[in-house]
Amino acid sequence: MKIEELLDKKEAREVEILKKVILAGGRITDIELLDHLGVSKASFESDLKELAYHLKPYENKCSLFYDGQWVVVQMSDQFSISQVLDDYLRASIKFELIDYLFHYREFTIAQLTTKFMTSESSLFRKIKELNQLLKEFGLKIRNGQLKGEELQIRYFYFQVYWFLTPYEVHQEKTLTVQNARIIESLEKALNLSFEEHSRLKISLWLTISKKRIVVQHKIFKELSSKSQLYEQDPFFKIVRSFVLRFFSRYPLEIDEEEGLLHFVFLTSMSVLTETDFADYSLIRGRRTPTSLADTFVLEHVILYYRPQKFFPALEKKIFYYFSQIHSRLYFFKGELELFDRENIWQKEQNFSSYQLADFSHVLLEKSLEYFDESYEEGNSLHEWSLVTYLSVLAIIDFEIVGETWIGIDLKMDHLYKEVLTQVLVLSLKNLNGLTIETYDSKKKYDLIITNVSKPNAYRSVKEVYVLSELGSTYDINQIRMKIRALRHKK
Repeated sequence: MKIEELLDKKEAREVEILKKVILAGGRITDIELLDHLGVSKASFESDLKELAYHLKPYENKCSLFYDGQWVVVQMSDQFSISQVLDDYLRASIKFELIDYLFHYREFTIAQLTTKFMTSESSLFRKIKELNQLLKEFGLKIRNGQLKGEELQIRYFYFQVYWFLTPYEVHQEKTLTVQNARIIESLEKALNLSFEEHSRLKISLWLTISKKRIVVQHKIFKELSSKSQLYEQDPFFKIVRSFVLRFFSRYPLEIDEEEGLLHFVFLTSMSVLTETDFADYSLIRGRRTPTSLADTFVLEHVILYYRPQKFFPALEKKIFYYFSQIHSRLYFFKGELELFDRENIWQKEQNFSSYQLADFSHVLLEKSLEYFDESYEEGNSLHEWSLVTYLSVLAIIDFEIVGETWIGIDLKMDHLYKEVLTQVLVLSLKNLNGLTIETYDSKKKYDLIITNVSKPNAYRSVKEVYVLSELGSTYDINQIRMKIRALRHKK
């Protein structure tokens, strides 16, 4: 679920305009924006006026300008558009409805029409739209309550409040005194230490759990089915004992599944450090679906990069990252998309020295087979898992393949030679594992870039590329492809 989908269409377009301008470097033509948004010029200009109005409170920090051709956004160094998005969302009826359900657990139409100052028909429409968004999380608003698996409800609220709350606010308010004591006791029970980021995550999860524990008739059907193979896990046994002991303070009957809920959270949401997970992986079951997927993907990746060898530290690191991907895929549904996935996906591919997108799809499809699932295009959790696979592969690509040496040897006047050399360096430097320098005949290179048509002088060099047009996009793209081919051969 894209976070903008919680907004009305007009507000969502305004946020999209702001994001698109930022991604374009702070300046973009109205033609590009019109093409991206698919709206009329009149609607576009109306959106710009509304956006400029909404940015008025941040006038000294964030400003928008439009001269009839270019849209420009200027921001201070200490400002982020996430603050604007946060304000948009908190004024959204869909978000207010989600928030209301968390705090009060149920509502009547009469209550909400008064609270939100809206008509019944408008409120019913918002609930219908919200249910379409909640569908991928396996949730639904029915009879004034949020219905679905308890794990999914807590997971959904965790994503909403974790991602839509500024980190500095988490630091100031999320870690309550009571939660800090619980976390300290949990650290002693598990014999580990949580970092600040993890402590804040756990505190938020505890706050959500304490709010939900009083709800009657919770649904654990899928969780119970998926967790049977984990019940002998030593880590689970400790967590279960701790959770039941803590929640026994409440004057009500505690569901047996509370221990499972917390076990899944601790092992799936990147709260354990890499070292702590490595210790846990030595004692966990080898035949659980997530463990099988972790092992398969790691072995498949190692085979993919042969004959290059993985150092133990790298293997340990990527095994940890894969475990978090697979636990999320196995236990949860849905993903709250706060960032532009397509932009991240494209950037990750550009940083890699050869195409890894297809291999990411292979890893996802194979791991899903262990969970009796298949890849669904458009499924936000699947799509984000592809991005995270690609991120892990980019780390491997950077650390394992080694340096590719590129020499630039241009035969032209010194001024043009120096400028074009810098252009080439800047155009290629974002590729992992490259050393780019002016050609030195005493050194060995994997690739020489030159403007000489018959480069006979480079007999010991593996590859030579002759520029067709100085600084052209075509040349840069061709050189990138050649570099990827060289890295693949390595």
